[in-house]
Amino acid sequence: MSFSSRRRNYLLTPHRRDGLVEWMKQMLTHSFVLDCLEDTGADTFAHFEVLIEEHRIVQDDGSGRPSRLKHLVPTVGTFHTPLPLRQAYELYNQKHRLSKRKHIQISFNELRHILNLAQILAMRKVEVEIPSIVAENWLHGSIRSSSNAAITNSSGDSTANMTSDESETQSHHDTGDQTCLSNGQFNGPRMITFDGDQTLYSDGSNFDSNPRLASYLCQLLKHGVIVAIVTAAGYEYNVEKYEFRLSGLLNYFKAKKLTAEECERFMLFGGECNYLFHLGSDFHLHPVREYGRGGWLTSTKFLADSPANWNEDDITSLLDAAEAAITESIDDMQIRGRVIRKKRAVGLIPNFGRVITREALDETVLRCQAQLQMMNKGTGPQIPFCAFNGGRDVWVDVGNKRVAVEILGSYLGVDATETLHIGDQFLNTGNDYAARDICPCIWITSPDETTYILKTILRFAGANYVVDEDEKEEAKLILSGNIKPVSSTVDFGEVERRVQAVQEMDVFTGELIVK
Repeated sequence: MSFSSRRRNYLLTPHRRDGLVEWMKQMLTHSFVLDCLEDTGADTFAHFEVLIEEHRIVQDDGSGRPSRLKHLVPTVGTFHTPLPLRQAYELYNQKHRLSKRKHIQISFNELRHILNLAQILAMRKVEVEIPSIVAENWLHGSIRSSSNAAITNSSGDSTANMTSDESETQSHHDTGDQTCLSNGQFNGPRMITFDGDQTLYSDGSNFDSNPRLASYLCQLLKHGVIVAIVTAAGYEYNVEKYEFRLSGLLNYFKAKKLTAEECERFMLFGGECNYLFHLGSDFHLHPVREYGRGGWLTSTKFLADSPANWNEDDITSLLDAAEAAITESIDDMQIRGRVIRKKRAVGLIPNFGRVITREALDETVLRCQAQLQMMNKGTGPQIPFCAFNGGRDVWVDVGNKRVAVEILGSYLGVDATETLHIGDQFLNTGNDYAARDICPCIWITSPDETTYILKTILRFAGANYVVDEDEKEEAKLILSGNIKPVSSTVDFGEVERRVQAVQEMDVFTGELIVK
């Protein structure tokens, strides 16, 4: 979804769902109640398209006048691209038959899926007539290669609103199908950034159990797409700690023998936007130079919110205020947790064996946001920040994912309209929320949904890829570090040790407990 709020900090009602999605749901309720969604559903989504495009024109003309959409949805923000909502609805409805239902109206999650699909369609550089063979493959869960490659694709969605991921089929036909590729270029986003926890791997876990997702990430790199993980995990420049979290994925890249050029397209931003790494041809993460010629801080100093312009006194003041708010929350609500402070973050983590309730976590986040907003006579901190509920903990980070994506785009020369951010925390207490300011976003709820989204991106971009049953089984072993491919000369002993070690790593502190 490409809409956003232009506010730097995000003080909204706790757990407030997206205002635009809720308004769309209300608009569609009328048609559902009258049992005419079959006839009016597509037209309603076409009306949404018109309102969005009007809003985009108004926000670009500099007049300051509100659009019709702004009147209807006061909280609506920026749309970075047009959204082909009618096309997305028709495809989704053809697959899931929403308009055939008589008792259950369209849900918030289904609208989220339709918006996600519309954003994927909008990222294509070349328009392809719908329905096309690509659309048919998406609908029926199979894709045919336009080359001699044998292709196997998972057909389903991982969510309750989508079909099972188990009905996977294989095609070995050279059909000469029309694809979305143009002049050999990937017909999709040039850069995709990902949240870490609950987007690429389960919260607090590491990347070691999703062979399909690893394969799709690998295919994106092979097709020239920049893949960047933007994570709140902040271990400064301690490379081995990030590698522990990504050990299975790095293992997979080794087994697939990515070229040096393909490796260079894999980036990681730690601590929201504070520590930048790239993947080297040795399949290890390497810190990107900060200063001097080619340094990422030097190169992005012209950006107002770049970390290159942050003052250490402002950082200290922000973290002091946040720590005070967290300590107050612990005392007032008798939370069984403790404060942990890092160089660019301060957090609330549970005591060993304890769980902090979601309500207490959200209350703490909103207290931190309110306290920070009061700084400097109510103008807020002098530098960007992010206060969020991490699911089991609360963190206040210096910087946010809007800054990270903006820096990556500037440093790598990728326009915001060619960038896609995928994350799970788009509530006002989440840390993906800020990314909506700078680029189009996809809202997912689990790594399984991320897998489905990447499969959809690859399909509509016309990418050819291979995932057969034998490879899936091998990939599972590769991710777990339990196989040494015959075709590879890479020693996986160290990787296997890291996989075991990450199970003993405190993800809150980064402390390694190796047996």
